[in-house]
Amino acid sequence: MLKTRQMRKKDLEILEVNRFLKELSEFTINEKTKEKVLSVKPEIEKSRVEKKVLLTKEFLSVLEKEGYIPLSEYPDISESLNLLSIQDSVLSSQEILDIAQILNISRTLKNFLSDKVKYTQHLYRIYRELYSSRETERIIKDSIDESGMVKDTASRDLAGIRKSIKDVEKQILSILENIINNQKYSDIIQERLITVRRDRYVIPVKQNFSKKIQGIIQDRSSSGQTVYLEPVSVIELNNRLSDLKLREHIEVRKVLKFLTDILRDKINSIRKTFEGIIQLDYLYTVGKYSKKFSAVFPEFSDRFELLEARHPLFLILEKDFHPIDIKVNRGVVITGPNTGGKTVALKTAGLMSILVQSGIPVPVAEGSKIPLVDGVFADIGDMQSIEQNLSTFSAHIVNIKEILEEITENSLILLDELIPGTDPDEGSAIGIGILEKLKKTGCFIMATTHFKQIKIYALSDDYFDVASVGFDREKLSPTYTIHYNSVGESMAFYIAERLGFDFEILETARKYVDETYLKFEKAIKELEFYKTNYESELSKVKELKKQLKEEKERYAELSKELEEQKKSKWEIVQKEAEEYLKNIRKEGYRILQEIKTSKSGKRLEEFIKEEKGKRFILEKEGETPQIDIGDKVKLKGKNTTGEVISIRENKAHVNFNGIKIWTKLSDLEKAGKEKDKKEVRFSFRRKKEDYFRPEIKLIGKTKEEAIKELEQFIDRAILEGFTTVRVIHGYGTGVLRKAVREFLDRSPYSVKYEDAPYNEGGMGVTIVHIK
Repeated sequence: MLKTRQMRKKDLEILEVNRFLKELSEFTINEKTKEKVLSVKPEIEKSRVEKKVLLTKEFLSVLEKEGYIPLSEYPDISESLNLLSIQDSVLSSQEILDIAQILNISRTLKNFLSDKVKYTQHLYRIYRELYSSRETERIIKDSIDESGMVKDTASRDLAGIRKSIKDVEKQILSILENIINNQKYSDIIQERLITVRRDRYVIPVKQNFSKKIQGIIQDRSSSGQTVYLEPVSVIELNNRLSDLKLREHIEVRKVLKFLTDILRDKINSIRKTFEGIIQLDYLYTVGKYSKKFSAVFPEFSDRFELLEARHPLFLILEKDFHPIDIKVNRGVVITGPNTGGKTVALKTAGLMSILVQSGIPVPVAEGSKIPLVDGVFADIGDMQSIEQNLSTFSAHIVNIKEILEEITENSLILLDELIPGTDPDEGSAIGIGILEKLKKTGCFIMATTHFKQIKIYALSDDYFDVASVGFDREKLSPTYTIHYNSVGESMAFYIAERLGFDFEILETARKYVDETYLKFEKAIKELEFYKTNYESELSKVKELKKQLKEEKERYAELSKELEEQKKSKWEIVQKEAEEYLKNIRKEGYRILQEIKTSKSGKRLEEFIKEEKGKRFILEKEGETPQIDIGDKVKLKGKNTTGEVISIRENKAHVNFNGIKIWTKLSDLEKAGKEKDKKEVRFSFRRKKEDYFRPEIKLIGKTKEEAIKELEQFIDRAILEGFTTVRVIHGYGTGVLRKAVREFLDRSPYSVKYEDAPYNEGGMGVTIVHIK
């Protein structure tokens, strides 16, 4: 049973989770969604993780099919909802409009998702909570315009009050304009301007002449040179205007109160709707990231197998980094040169674990696997703390001590450069002790090291796999790949030698290296050599298996084509036979009708004579052609030529361009020769050119093409003895219909024509009667 707890803040910082979330939040323009993205935390309990992952998968499935959801920018109504929850509060017109917009967005989303969430579990719950009300939207729209102004029609008295306001304002402005334009006051007026001070209309007058016009001073300029005077002639009108504006304010507030109360009754539904929209936009944000970077969810397993893993943050930041395979059964120790990708491998595994358990897919290849962990604990980088007066070594020890106190068998531990900052021998010993302790806990362990003792320990313990990061010996640079079951030789002497370092110094240095370790390094080098050769041979075997599979598929395809050809051939024979018999019956019936109507039996004699004279072709089905070994042959109906290798009973082994198949001799024919056919008087297959349907389709043809084909068609119909035919020209612009009828009007034959019945094409078909 996994512990119910949260992951350490320290580990989230080391793995740069918050930095990733900040970059992810840039995939949306909505501030509330950004807040949600930044607040994402990984789940620990299995049921919660599975719920998050399934919800995201359900949404991604909809997004993959539709390509989008109808959701872009939406207003933040958080404060409006808080105010709405206070009894007798009144929302502003803009706040009401914002809520109306949320209801409109909700309605659009419900309509969009209605047939797409039927078979989802968690996405359906969000859909079900979305509230919409056309009636509420209509009432708000009828009361407030798009600018946020309460409409004149919103109440019975508001229109009259506003008309009175305009009338009074017009009177005031007229009086004041007369004053400022009067030459009598030209030296008194500071500026020909009418303005408002303290909600009253005034005019600017020079300070020294303020007593020349009777009135009340409502304000002064900052310099004191100008006073804003309300002439006595408009005082009463200004008073009346103030009264009207107060009445307007009261009336507007009544309207807003009415609308607020309507929304207050639905506050719980509106709040859930707003939360649902935020959640859907969050999922849309994750979906856009997922689509851009081909992110998927690995399968939950008891081990790590992250294939072609790319560090999610590096990917968003467009940093160049080679995809890596991360494989951990229970523990792995990775060795190799600095900057080779060891630390990135640890951080990638840790960050991906956290993201998956947060319901966010990760950039890995299909077939990847990941375990469910109850915590990711990291000891990565320089843990030195100035505030706590800790050295690098001490800081690592303190951090690992805390980790050991919290981990369980379901934890993931990331240890980069195990126990640095101290004597290598002592550091190695402590590092091995830590790995032993972690092994007893049974947790997942990923560690990197340069220490030879730790390498040897990992090689000798079944709990740990060993791996090394790749290094190009020619370029003297890391390849950013991980090679499993590979320790990797030490590169210090090799690199120094390649860089032209003093040979004498290197020789002296080798004398001080432990002889056992030199033998170990030599053994590792030999092991790597054999491993490389093995991998090369394995690659060749895989390529051969791939080629064999392709050959099998090609053989299966040829066999399938052959079977389909035989099946199709028989179906065509049956169909043609049925059609031919049908035509014979039809013609015979027509002639019989002529006889019944006392017409001469001459036509019957002509028909019998004509049919007897026709020649029909029947392929010699089942007859084995004379084919020998070495003959060039091809499958009937196919163009590919092959050579007969051997013959057994009624089958031949044929090589078609390197593909060898067994097939019946009856399915083959010699290349370059016509099929062996015989002529008989009657068969179930009539020559194709002898078929004639009393119907022609001219749709899509030019006028000239149509008339040419129609002329040939009428000639043939008369030769075949048909008295009624159908000409399909369609409706279109009417050009073809007109051309057909003009041709029939000037035809040398005696014909009449008419539109087809409505249910048989109407004006789009012309029925032609031939006399």
